[in-house]
Amino acid sequence: MVAERMEATRGVLVLLRVLAERPRTPAEIASLLKEEALNRNERTVRRWMAVLRQAGFEITFSEGRYSLQGSPVHLAFDGYEALATLSVLGSLADREPVYGRYIASALGKLREAIPQESLRFADSGKIEFYFNPASDPPEDPAVIDKLRRAIHQSRQVEILYHSLRSQTVRQRTVEPVRIAYAQRAHRLYAYEREAGRVQEFRVNRIRGAKMLPEKFAPEAHIASFEQVSLRLSAKTFVAFGKSIIPDDEASIEPLADGSAIVSGSTPSTFWTVREIASLGPEVEVLGSPSFRREFLDFLHQTLQLYS
Repeated sequence: MVAERMEATRGVLVLLRVLAERPRTPAEIASLLKEEALNRNERTVRRWMAVLRQAGFEITFSEGRYSLQGSPVHLAFDGYEALATLSVLGSLADREPVYGRYIASALGKLREAIPQESLRFADSGKIEFYFNPASDPPEDPAVIDKLRRAIHQSRQVEILYHSLRSQTVRQRTVEPVRIAYAQRAHRLYAYEREAGRVQEFRVNRIRGAKMLPEKFAPEAHIASFEQVSLRLSAKTFVAFGKSIIPDDEASIEPLADGSAIVSGSTPSTFWTVREIASLGPEVEVLGSPSFRREFLDFLHQTLQLYS
């Protein structure tokens, strides 16, 4: 009897986990329960759903799917965690022109999940954070989402791009390889056959993007990127981690004194040199030799202005 009750408890917990991910059909739920060695029919699933509703979980059934809309479970935020998190999100929601409404929606959901005592503490001492918009004109979240999916699937994309250099707006077919953030803007690096090389496109200048069925092999394009190896001081490594190199696949070699060597590739030596230079002696460029030379040339040219 005890074992049976424990199985039911485990089944309800599995239900909560799978519904927290996304809406599910009864057949999907039954299949996921089976993967957890819980063979239950749809009648049992409906009974467990009723138990969850009685416990305060807001579960709806629409278009053949169960959906978890609300939960009585609270996040273990203390007062200061709630104050900092809600203040930052509130400041962003008020000022960010593109993502503001999404941040505001997330903020509302987060408030419901924070314990009342912590929420009262946060509301009694709100802090204003000042943030500048990421770029002007603002980026289109639908465009950047489509570009990221195209990169993940290695699919060509047709973009409507406003080039400031040529003062033209035209359709361009590209093979997107990487999105990097530099100088307060996201930048797409993509191979364009017309140009015969990887090009940089400011994401906020892309007015529309359409994924194409044609696929491509990104390895050759990535191989053309410059290799970079850096030694970061302990405090710089804590602050930036491997994000100082615009490469999700960058490697980290921790050192005994708390510093670290970060190695990866960059699609733009121009921007990466300037990002690293802004950190001064907290970062040492170890390689590659060509990147190190470009970095030193930048420092020498800067120094000449003050000689």
